[in-house]
Amino acid sequence: MVVFDLDDTLYEYAPCDAAGKAALFRFAAEELGVMSPAFEQAYAQARVNVKKRLGPTASSHSRLLYCHEAMELVGLRSEPHVALVMEQEYWRNYMLAMELRPGVGDLLQTLRFNDVVTAIVTDLTAQIQFRKLYHLDIAKLIDHVVCSEETALEKASLQPFELLASRVAPDALDCVWFVGDQDFDAPVDALVEKGVIRDGFGFVHGATGQERVQHWNSVREVEDLLERSAGRAA
Repeated sequence: MVVFDLDDTLYEYAPCDAAGKAALFRFAAEELGVMSPAFEQAYAQARVNVKKRLGPTASSHSRLLYCHEAMELVGLRSEPHVALVMEQEYWRNYMLAMELRPGVGDLLQTLRFNDVVTAIVTDLTAQIQFRKLYHLDIAKLIDHVVCSEETALEKASLQPFELLASRVAPDALDCVWFVGDQDFDAPVDALVEKGVIRDGFGFVHGATGQERVQHWNSVREVEDLLERSAGRAA
């Protein structure tokens, strides 16, 4: 089985977030009369406040909560309808900027051709993550999806990975590869130690201290290693 992270792994996060926030701040200026940098500062503080209150949970990423709290911080009354519109403005423009990283489509097709189980384990709420998968047009190439909204805590707790393990056939856990952008996207050592998987290997963007995890720059590197491993197995 190959388990992918979604955000900043299958696509680049920063341009999408920038597009979403630009649209959000423009809306605040045009519709609420709150100009930047005042609303930008309020939004940034709202994000900090929400994360501090909620901790490592899926809802701590909620742009709806950020928008709602930002309005309170700039002295506006609570208007749920406006917060909903702002959230949709953010995500609409975010998704317009989303593009698969080069090689992702080819890798997913290769995995499907070779009957390798594919999964996505991702933080954040299910509704928005499911929308991303369909917008990127890869939902049909993924066998299992787990969002941290389905568990009490996020991926760093291992709970979403344990939930995935409970949903797949036992032989899928014999060797599990992980592809992500941070160490907690590929907790190979911890999952082996806990007996959740029997063996595995991981790829992350940053440096890692795990013996079974290595750095990757492009998706093509993962596909090359996968093809070599498949050749050795044959």
